[in-house]
Amino acid sequence: MKTLALVTATSTKVEESELRKLESADAHPRATLFGDTLNADILDARMLTKLTEKRNRLYGKLPPPFRQIFEAFVLRKKYDAIVSWAEHLGFPLACLLRLTGSDVPHVVIASWISKPKTSAVLKLGSSRIDRLILMSSVQYTFALENVHLPPSQVTLLKWPIDHLFWRPMPAEADMISTAGREMRDFQTFIEAMGGLNLRCHIAAATEQGKKDPWIRDIEKFDGTGSNITVGRKTLKELRDIYARSRFVVVPLFPTDTDNGTTTILEAMAMGKAVICSRVAGQADVIQEGKTGIFVPPRDPRALREAIQHLIDHPEIADAMGKEGRCHIEKHHTVDAWVAQVKSIVETSIAAHNGINRTQHS
Repeated sequence: MKTLALVTATSTKVEESELRKLESADAHPRATLFGDTLNADILDARMLTKLTEKRNRLYGKLPPPFRQIFEAFVLRKKYDAIVSWAEHLGFPLACLLRLTGSDVPHVVIASWISKPKTSAVLKLGSSRIDRLILMSSVQYTFALENVHLPPSQVTLLKWPIDHLFWRPMPAEADMISTAGREMRDFQTFIEAMGGLNLRCHIAAATEQGKKDPWIRDIEKFDGTGSNITVGRKTLKELRDIYARSRFVVVPLFPTDTDNGTTTILEAMAMGKAVICSRVAGQADVIQEGKTGIFVPPRDPRALREAIQHLIDHPEIADAMGKEGRCHIEKHHTVDAWVAQVKSIVETSIAAHNGINRTQHS
């Protein structure tokens, strides 16, 4: 089996050889496991820089996602299957395949399909998606009930985490932390931390040109006289921050997506309890009272009380952290997830080889 994997072009900037060195040195999670297991060529920022002069002229000034989509279409016959790891890549590619009457085994891994424009594109291209993989039960239900995809076309998996990299590590727990960016309610978190005699680091940073609410909250916070520090961390540095954290907080704006899951899984994998805003999209990972605590969104007082509760009861935080680590090992390892994706891709290829599917107009 030889596959082509489309991933967000900005997500892989390091050369593969350097990435493998970082993984071997325990300085980076096992990002190459996916490509190795699926025997995949990764169509990312690196591959875009290696396009021929002719292809570059053909694509002109198209933004990276469209260049990836058209390049995948051009290369489609060289591979047994295409795996699109993002809805903004997979759904338009499916529409292009349908428009041109092309049919190739195509598996899409998506996270947020309930946005109206996204679901509209999904409906248009659904006949060129052999299997849609989702990791949110809320989004899975939306795919069945709102997009009306048949259950045989949609698979619900659990979000993966490299539990070998993110693992319990000995360190003096002298702070708490939060991380991430998307849909983060940092203003509520900063207000909740007011008056608490506890150090905290927000592992996030602004991005040029981005003016989302969670970015503005960081920009207007100067940290003067505060117990809070703010700044981007490498993954290894972030792991050190988690190791020093008594527990981890994930403040979210109300949303039907599972934003925050990566941070939650990283914290749980490191044996840390999690305090998280109770939003519709966060329904699958945290077990209330066992691995973490939910608090109402946009409620600084409730968040402060939850933080103070775990400060006052470190034994509860420790017990939740241990339970969280066990949950990760049983249900969220990247090894099991990649094996499941590989099986789905193999099934899609087999179906194409054995069945001549009707071409949809």
